[in-house]
Amino acid sequence: MFLHIVGARPNFMKAYPLMREMDRISISQKLLHTGQHYDYKMSKVFFDELDIPTPDYHLNVSGTTHAEQTGNIMIECERIFRELKPKYVVVYGDINSTVAATLAASKLHIPVIHIESGLRSFDRNMPEEINRVVVDNISNYLFCIDSQSVINLKNEGITKNVYLCGNLMIDTLKSLTLIDNPGEYILLTLHRPSNVDNREKLFKILGDIDKLGMKVIFPAHPRIKKIIDGVKFNNIDVMNPMGYKEFITNLKNCKYIISDSGGIQCEASVLNTPLITLRDTTEHLDTIEHGTNSLCEHSSKIKRCKPKYSDYSPKIWDGKVAERIVEILKEI
Repeated sequence: MFLHIVGARPNFMKAYPLMREMDRISISQKLLHTGQHYDYKMSKVFFDELDIPTPDYHLNVSGTTHAEQTGNIMIECERIFRELKPKYVVVYGDINSTVAATLAASKLHIPVIHIESGLRSFDRNMPEEINRVVVDNISNYLFCIDSQSVINLKNEGITKNVYLCGNLMIDTLKSLTLIDNPGEYILLTLHRPSNVDNREKLFKILGDIDKLGMKVIFPAHPRIKKIIDGVKFNNIDVMNPMGYKEFITNLKNCKYIISDSGGIQCEASVLNTPLITLRDTTEHLDTIEHGTNSLCEHSSKIKRCKPKYSDYSPKIWDGKVAERIVEILKEI
């Protein structure tokens, strides 16, 4: 039996096509939702829209620091792993839930399958980068979204059980039928602690974006909305989080997007939506090289960051990634 571990929006988009394909050929599986970024009540919209099964376990973990959160997830995962005795644990991406579940499984000698292995920003100031390195070095089977990820792993001496398969998030995106209705607005997402946890920095970013003089739609996590606390802007419409289909529709139709996300860099590239990433590094270096993504290390420079129109979608991001992964899992 395979146990999938999810805890944040990008995880849902990756798990959905893989679980659907595994279910199609009757592979035994269960789903554990840690509630790291979205507790189950909040994230239910994603599960409903994509017809993801109700999680068999949901932890609703807490923790104000990375150590507390990671430790609490480890404790709960270990308890469930001992009880359930899964044959394999499947983890996604680079969040704290991923590294916590990987550590708990490895110490119980349960093989770990890491989806989205090998991504590197080469920036250890990002907690996600530390998670990536740790998870990749103790996982048993590593599935990569692009050839650069395979090279990154090879450069670190990791060559065993490494598979180039493509990006599961794009399987999910390509399963949608999207309305084509271009609009004159900017889509904004912010979630990284380095951008949103400090109230002064958050308002500096929002102030700089407000000065762009274009309508901005900002679906904000409740935690961020609480920090903003009803403050009004001239051009920014702060709203509740969107469901997946609504968000992707807006991503397709906006003039361009400003974000600090990782996964959105891939989604925007495939949809040919120009993107400004509010970071000074990225784990998706190919999006920079191919011109679909522009880094902006400080919001004060955002007026000088020119969003680019350039379609970039590797051939291996063809909507058949889950099929390739399942063929390999069958061999395993």
